[in-house]
Amino acid sequence: MIVFFFFLITNTLLQDDFEWWWEEERPIEELFEGPSIVLWVLAWIFFGVGMVFLLILVLYTKYGREISIRLSLITIVAGSLFLAFSIHFFLLQAGY
Repeated sequence: MIVFFFFLITNTLLQDDFEWWWEEERPIEELFEGPSIVLWVLAWIFFGVGMVFLLILVLYTKYGREISIRLSLITIVAGSLFLAFSIHFFLLQAGY
């Protein structure tokens, strides 16, 4: 059964009428489908959550009574992750 699927896939790929999406005669500017509203919304949500985490970190370090390494590490890691993903989504939105 596995051999049958292997031959089916290779037969499909080796046919002459099979068209690859990257072998189209369109210029590279037309291959980009355009912005996605889902990426746009996710980028702004992640940006907002990352900024909230960084605001919590700044407020805690300025007005915190006791030193908590655990809270500082959690807010630093969570804030940087959310901001990194938001930058990633903004760059994907722009086509990079």
